[in-house]
Amino acid sequence: MRTAKIVGLGQLRRLNQAHRVGWMGILSGFYTARTIEALFNVGFFDEVQAKGSVDPDAFARGKGLDASILRSLCDSLFALRVLRKNGKGYALDRKGEVVVEMARGWFDISYGYEDVFHNLEALLRGEKRYGRDVHRRSVWVAAGSGEIERLVYFPLAIEMARARGARRVLDLGCGDGTFLRDLCQKAPEVTGYGLDLAPDAIEDGKVKAQAAGLGDRIHLLAEDICQVAQLPESWRHVDVAFTFFVLHELRYIGVDCVVEFLRAFRKLFPKVPLVVFEAIRPTLEAMRKRPGMSVHYFLYHDLTHQKPVGRDEWRTLFQDAGFTTIEERWLGFAQTSIFTCL
Repeated sequence: MRTAKIVGLGQLRRLNQAHRVGWMGILSGFYTARTIEALFNVGFFDEVQAKGSVDPDAFARGKGLDASILRSLCDSLFALRVLRKNGKGYALDRKGEVVVEMARGWFDISYGYEDVFHNLEALLRGEKRYGRDVHRRSVWVAAGSGEIERLVYFPLAIEMARARGARRVLDLGCGDGTFLRDLCQKAPEVTGYGLDLAPDAIEDGKVKAQAAGLGDRIHLLAEDICQVAQLPESWRHVDVAFTFFVLHELRYIGVDCVVEFLRAFRKLFPKVPLVVFEAIRPTLEAMRKRPGMSVHYFLYHDLTHQKPVGRDEWRTLFQDAGFTTIEERWLGFAQTSIFTCL
């Protein structure tokens, strides 16, 4: 009461509101996300998931980490009920189980775009440019995208490939090849081919394919998908091709770039269906009415030379490229369309 008399009751009420909105609603998430990213990146969560409980001091010694910093990070997540104590060790609490089992891809992507958001002021002032001074971490973006897409989109694509009896499947913009690994593990009759612009992601994918025992069935190539016409002859006899959330990157360069790629694909694979998964950009009013992950999804796309557009615009592009059959499956809950073009 004495404090209220001095500071003012109205001021304390506003401060409480600022705490709820500013700290708990916004800033707390930033610190927590960065903490979780760090523990993912050093392998702590993998160890906890494998062993059930991990002593931070022992883990730090084994990995050459600073034990005091690691314990502080764990303590903060214990307070937030992401971790729970188990003697000297830490285990996953219920929130932590959800994060590790289902949300890892989002954290990997966030880490992949960290440099962009760290340099926002420099980008805003024109002191730096994306693609020249500021870059996304392509390996983390590829890995994170694969982790997210395998929860919903990859099972749908695998079902589509198997329904067509496909034995040779091409993934354009394959990242680290997560889709092809999932597909080949579930369909032993399939051979997968993947093309991606990021050499680091391709090399990472080759290592993962070998580790999964799929090195002889998954073939990955570091190349721009716009150079699809230059694919080796052995790659040209596929039954179906997929592209997952890639065409919007070409769309930023220009409509002509997307159309030229699609025409080159049709010329090289005249009877092969192209299955396109794309995020559909809602209106600003729709995002304001139902703000969710799409707010930040489209923000980091805007900042990094990518341009998702609406459903009608995609259909027009496919028609301009000469596709005569365009089927669409609309996933409203995910703001995503699956176009099958032939």
